[in-house]
Amino acid sequence: MEGKRKVVLVGTGFVGMSFAYSLINQGGINELVLIDILKDKAEGEAMDLSHGIPFAPNKIDIRSGNYDECKDAQVVVITAGVAQKPGQ
Repeated sequence: MEGKRKVVLVGTGFVGMSFAYSLINQGGINELVLIDILKDKAEGEAMDLSHGIPFAPNKIDIRSGNYDECKDAQVVVITAGVAQKPGQ
């Protein structure tokens, strides 16, 4: 697989970060952008994931970003949602 393989992930909660971790371990992409309403959280998660790149199957550029990043992504995944309250 050649060329740009960019994924944008909207939502850096438990589901989003589980998805991102799995995606990195599977390989197949060379760019991952994390977007969250809490920009500092997205940036921190991107830094945390970047520490695992030496163990990934291929080099991946991981960073936080904004919605403009979606325009040239091959895949956009939305895991954002309102936190559930007890009983929901």
